[in-house]
Amino acid sequence: MRRMMTEPSELTAPFWAAATEHRLVVPRSNTDGRYFFPPERCVPGTDSTDWQYVASSGHGKVYTFSVVYRAPSPDFEAPYVLAVVDLEEGWSMLTNVVDCHPEDVSVGMTVEVCFLDVENGVLPVFRPVA
Repeated sequence: MRRMMTEPSELTAPFWAAATEHRLVVPRSNTDGRYFFPPERCVPGTDSTDWQYVASSGHGKVYTFSVVYRAPSPDFEAPYVLAVVDLEEGWSMLTNVVDCHPEDVSVGMTVEVCFLDVENGVLPVFRPVA
């Protein structure tokens, strides 16, 4: 599969830089400690720009998922699992579940982050915890 990334923005560059080091980071408000994703200039629901990236455990559970059987472009090899993963810290991420058959994925499945090298970067994806 030939997956490519878009160019990181000023807001997302630290996230993607951490991914190249196989680290998962997430924005967290310095005011109330709330995690949020994706990164935004202001903490959601506020006008505060007082936030920073912090390390995430990379452990979570599948909240919901869909198996994609018809890829949107030749860059994706179908079938693949597109999922929302709820992380331990209380934030969610749209991602892929890998290293298992799509029919084995289930809501509530415990997963952990792993990193997939792609043409121009590294993508954080998730795999089932054995």
